[in-house]
Amino acid sequence: METVTFNVPSITCSNCSNKIQSALGSMQGVNNVAIDLKTQSVQVEYNPDTINPQEIKKEITTMGYEVI
Repeated sequence: METVTFNVPSITCSNCSNKIQSALGSMQGVNNVAIDLKTQSVQVEYNPDTINPQEIKKEITTMGYEVI
């Protein structure tokens, strides 16, 4: 397993957090998702043999959130 952290400044509430956590958590190869509203960060533990950070980032941006 590997971990990647994304800065997502458009996460402003628990609804945003829940939406992202649910979507990423259902992706094959994603083991754990931790979202910190205070730092507006999304930390994802994933299996690099199954999924890569670019695919995870694309899922976040597809939901309408900016990733920087």
